Amino acid sequence: MKNIVTILRRDLGACFTSPIGYIFMIVYVLISVGLYITSFFTYPMADLRPYFMNLPILLCVFIPAVTMRIWAEERKENTWEMLLTFPMKARELVVGKFLACLLFYALTLAATFTLPLMLVALGKPDFGPMATGYFGTLLLGGFFLAIGIFFSGFFKDQIVAFVVTLLACFGIFLVGTDFIASYLDGMKPGLGSLLSQLVGVADHYNAFSRGVIELADLLYFLVWTVLFLVLNVMYIEGRGRPKAKTIFGTAVAMCAVIGLLFNWLLAGTSLARFDSTQDKIFTVCEASRSILSKIDSPVQVKLYITPKEKMPTGMKQLEQQVKDKLEELRLASNGKLEYSSVYLEVANVLADTKQGMESAEDEKDENKAIEKRMLDKGVEPFSVRAMSEDEVTNKLVYSSLGIGYKDKKEEIIPQVMPQNVDELEYRLVSTIYKLTREKAPVVALVAPKEAINIDPQMRRLYEQMGQPVPTSEDPFSTIEQVLKYEKYEVRRVDLTEDSKMPDEYDALVVINPRELNDRQKWEINRALVAGKSVVLAVQNYEWDYRATRSGTSITKREEKPQINDLLKNYGVTVAEEILMDVNHVPLTIQSSSNPLAAMLGGGQTVNLPMHVLVNSDTMASDNSITSRLGSIFYLWGSPLSLDEDTLKKHGLAAKTLMTTTNRAWTAASTESISQATFEKPASGKAYPLMVMITGQFPDAYKDKPRPAWPEEQPMPGQPPKPPKEKEEEGEAAPVTPAPGKLIVMGCAEMFRKNFLQAGNLDLFMNSVDAVTLGDELVHVRSRKPIDRMITMPDTTTRRIWKIINYALAPAIIAGIGIATTMMRRRARNAYTMSFGATED
Repeated sequence: MKNIVTILRRDLGACFTSPIGYIFMIVYVLISVGLYITSFFTYPMADLRPYFMNLPILLCVFIPAVTMRIWAEERKENTWEMLLTFPMKARELVVGKFLACLLFYALTLAATFTLPLMLVALGKPDFGPMATGYFGTLLLGGFFLAIGIFFSGFFKDQIVAFVVTLLACFGIFLVGTDFIASYLDGMKPGLGSLLSQLVGVADHYNAFSRGVIELADLLYFLVWTVLFLVLNVMYIEGRGRPKAKTIFGTAVAMCAVIGLLFNWLLAGTSLARFDSTQDKIFTVCEASRSILSKIDSPVQVKLYITPKEKMPTGMKQLEQQVKDKLEELRLASNGKLEYSSVYLEVANVLADTKQGMESAEDEKDENKAIEKRMLDKGVEPFSVRAMSEDEVTNKLVYSSLGIGYKDKKEEIIPQVMPQNVDELEYRLVSTIYKLTREKAPVVALVAPKEAINIDPQMRRLYEQMGQPVPTSEDPFSTIEQVLKYEKYEVRRVDLTEDSKMPDEYDALVVINPRELNDRQKWEINRALVAGKSVVLAVQNYEWDYRATRSGTSITKREEKPQINDLLKNYGVTVAEEILMDVNHVPLTIQSSSNPLAAMLGGGQTVNLPMHVLVNSDTMASDNSITSRLGSIFYLWGSPLSLDEDTLKKHGLAAKTLMTTTNRAWTAASTESISQATFEKPASGKAYPLMVMITGQFPDAYKDKPRPAWPEEQPMPGQPPKPPKEKEEEGEAAPVTPAPGKLIVMGCAEMFRKNFLQAGNLDLFMNSVDAVTLGDELVHVRSRKPIDRMITMPDTTTRRIWKIINYALAPAIIAGIGIATTMMRRRARNAYTMSFGATED
C-alpha cells in the first residue's frame, strides 16, 4: 500500500508541477459548463441531465489527453526501466498511476460545483439524480482512464497514444448509441444490436443520470476497468520475457471473452437497483401496492409484441423492459397479477388481408389466426422509424398490453414505447383499478362548442363529397377523449333544458362557462350541496392578436362567465383584473392573410406577461394534485380571491394549490391596453390561481324556488324560434346534504386542445382523479420524471450566474496554480541560498 501511495503522490504531483494540469482543468470546466449554460437560461430547469448527456463525447477527448503521458513519457525519458528496478510490483505501479489519474479527474469534476450551486439557488432540483449522475460520470471516466493507461504502455509517442485511446473511447461510446447500432443493423441484421449489448457504454451510463444505480451497470464499469488494468499489469510484468507476445495476446483474448460473456449474461437483467430520485419514481409506489393488494381475483396481463429479432434497433430491449416492470407489479400484488407474452408479426396479417377473409380453422399457421383475432380485439400495429442501410424507413410493429379481469372485456393499452415505459405503472394500475370497480366512474362534462365560419369553397367541397358541413368546433374535444381513454364514462351535457344533468354521476366538470343563467347555477349548487365533486375552470377574457405592419394589434374579448354570484357563497371568487407575471413564455400567432406560413409553422412571436407560466416551486407540494406537476401554461388567466370570513362561517376548508410568483401584478379590466400596462411594477405579490374547498357546502338557493329553464335564444341573424310547450317539471327531489369538494381555477384556456401541453393535461386529470377516485391514483400518475422549471431570473441575476459559472472555478484553479508556482519558486530559491551559504 505504501508503494501505491508513493506512485500516486509522484504522478499526481507531476500533473501540477507544470501549467499543463491546470490548463486541462480550466479547459474542461469552460467547455463542459459552457455547453450547459449557453442554452440554460432559454428554458431554465433545475436538472443536470442535459449536462451529463454532453459529457461522454467530451470525456472521449479529455481522458486520452490525461493518460497519453502516463507510460509514454516514462519510455520517452528512459525512466521506464528505472521504475521497474524499484522494489515495487507491477500491479502497484499500475494501481498507483490509475489512482493518480482518477484523483486528478475527480478534482476536475469537482470544479463544476457552480452548476449544482446555481440550481439550488434558483430552483428545487432533485439531489439524487445529480449525485448519481456525478457518480456515473466518475465511473465512466475511470473506465476510459483504464483504457488510456493500457494503450499508453504500447507507445513512446504521446500523440500516438492519444489518438489510439481517442479512437477506442469513441468507438466504445458510439457503438452503444441507437443511431450507430441502427446503421450497423441495416448493413448486417443484428450486428449493431449485438455490439451495443456487448460493448456499448451509453445505456449503462444513461441510467445513472436518471437517478438509478443498477447493479448490472455498476458491475459493467468495474469489471471492464479491472480487466484493462490487469492487462496493463500483465504487459509490464511480461515485457522482455520469452514468448511474452504470445502470452499477452492470449491474456487479451481471455479478458475480452470474460468481459463480453459477462456483458451477455447481465444484458437486460436487473440484479438489484437503487432508486435515488426524491419520490422513488422508478420504484413501485405504496399507492400502487395498496391498489393491487385489494384485487380479489387474478388479473391477466398479456404483452402483444413483435418478436425481438423483427423489432427496430431502438426497441429490441422493449420486451425485457416491460417484463421487468410487470414483474415488479406482480411481486407488489403478491402474485395476483399474472403476465405472459404473445408474439405477433405484421407480415402474417398483411398476407391474410391479401388472400381474403378465411376462417381460423383453415389457417395453416396458428400465429396468423391469433393475429387476426388480435385485430378484432383492437390490438393493432403502428408505424415506427427504422434505419435500413442508408435509408430511414417506417416499419409496422406490435407493442400493446391487454388487461383482463374476471369476465369483463379485455382492456387494451396501445403503443407501448421505450420512452413511455416510465408511465407504464400508472397506465396499468389505473386500468386495473377501474376494471375492479363495479362500474366505471361517471363524469358529467360541461364545455362549450364554438360556431365556425366555413369558407364558401370548403363548403362546396363538403357538399360535393356528400359530407355534412361543420357548423361548430369543439375546443375541448381532447379533454373528453382523454377522460374516455382513462376509462371514465363521460356524459357531455350543455346544462340546458334539452341537455340536462345525468341522474347518476360521480363528478361534475365545468370548463369555460359562459353567461350562466340561474338554472345552471342552481344545478351546480345542488351538486355541491349533495356532496358531489365539482371541478370549475373559469375564463374571464380571451385576447385576439393580429399581426399588422405597425406591430401587433391586441383586442380583448370578454367571456362573461357570470359565476361569481354563486361562488361568493363558498368563500371564493374569480377576480376581474387582468393578471400578469414576470414568469411568462412567448406565444406564436399565425396571420390569417398568410395560410402558407401557418401550415409551415411560421408566424409572429408575441411575448406578453399575460402568458403566465406556473412552475412547481409555486405549487402546493403537500397535495397529491400538484405535488409532482411540471410547468403549467396559465394562458390569459385570472387570479382568485378568498373570503376567509365566509369560509369560516360555513366551516369550509380552503387549500391554495397554485399561485403566481411573488412578482406578479394586475391591471384593471376597464383600463385600455397600452405598452405601459405590460411594464413590470417596482414590487408585486403572489396571487392564488387554483384552490380546493372541502366541507359541507351551504345551499345558496335555500328557501328559494327552483329557477325555470330560460327560453332558447336564436342564433344571431336568425328569426326567433316558435315557442314550444313545456312540461311541468314538478317539485325538485330533495337532496341529502353531504360534504363535497370544489376545485376552482381562474383559467380554462389552458385546457383547450391548442394549449393542452403535458403539464396542463396532468393537472386536469389529477384534479378529476383526486375528486372522483381519491388520492391513490394521483400518486401513481406522478411516478414519472417532471420538468423542474425555474422561474425566469431577472437580467442581473442571469448575468451574475453566468460570470460565476464561467469565471469562478477557472479563477480558483488559476489562483491555486499561481500560488503553488510561487511557493515552489520560493522554496527553490531558499534551498539555493542555503546551499550557497553552506558552500561559503
